[in-house]
Amino acid sequence: MNVTVEKAASLLKASQPVAIPTETVWGLAARLHDEPAIRQVFFLKGRPLQNPLIIHLSDPSFLFVCCAHKPPGLHDLVSAFWPGGLTVVVPVHEKKVPSIARAGLPTAAFRIPDHKETLRLIGYAGPLVAPSANRSGSPSATTPDHIVKDFGSWLPILKATTYCRHGIESTILIWQDSAWQVGRLGAISIDAIARVLGYAPSLHKADASTPLCPGQLFRHYAPQARLTLSTEEWREELAPQYDGLLGFSDRRYPGAQRIVAMGQAADPSSVEKLLYSALRNLDHFQLHSVFVDMNIPSSVDWLAVRDRLERASHQ
Repeated sequence: MNVTVEKAASLLKASQPVAIPTETVWGLAARLHDEPAIRQVFFLKGRPLQNPLIIHLSDPSFLFVCCAHKPPGLHDLVSAFWPGGLTVVVPVHEKKVPSIARAGLPTAAFRIPDHKETLRLIGYAGPLVAPSANRSGSPSATTPDHIVKDFGSWLPILKATTYCRHGIESTILIWQDSAWQVGRLGAISIDAIARVLGYAPSLHKADASTPLCPGQLFRHYAPQARLTLSTEEWREELAPQYDGLLGFSDRRYPGAQRIVAMGQAADPSSVEKLLYSALRNLDHFQLHSVFVDMNIPSSVDWLAVRDRLERASHQ
């Protein structure tokens, strides 16, 4: 059910979750201070309540009101990357952010999406929580069809002129131990962040039992198919072992039974954009055992793709 910005705002105010587009992936939104609607989002996704949510804003003023203190570099990060694919996790005044949105933690996650219709919606409805619009653990939604596949046609979907130009979730930075750390690799590269901060943030060592931000539960973004990640070059004699192959459109895989392309090996941004559709296609074709071509560079451009594939395979 496609709805206008005005209709979506009305539905949200009536405690009805709405699927919203962003420049990263689609989100399943509820108003920040509407606990019954947020509980419905958790229920619809099958998401654990201890997994905190990202608060989506239309301007940074609410972030600065909520901050218990403003970490060094916060203003610079916001100025450089908002609106855009960066989420910041900071200590907050706990009375200003509902406990359910931050999973009872003393921190909360914030970002401003770079999407005109969604920003208009937030302007009407106020700050929104919006985890990805998919069943928890499965590949994120990057098209309206993915949302219908997961939830059915009853779920309101915000009409949009464009969506998901990145196709991969926001990068998450956590302020902890007097430094910024990467809680989740994503749309903004570590190199770009390092140019703003003056240092490259290290990867945060996540505790899966108490995640500080989305994306830290290890098995995630996963299709039903069993994935075998391999850096070896494909050989035709491997074909009998696999009923599918997840690879690149600019490479040849002789003898492979079913090839699903996730973009071009020469263009990591194309892989980010198509990755979740490709993972979903593995299930669409009812594949069971899939060879995944991991013969990709170790450069920072590929870190987010590598992370998602490793999590999808639970390796």
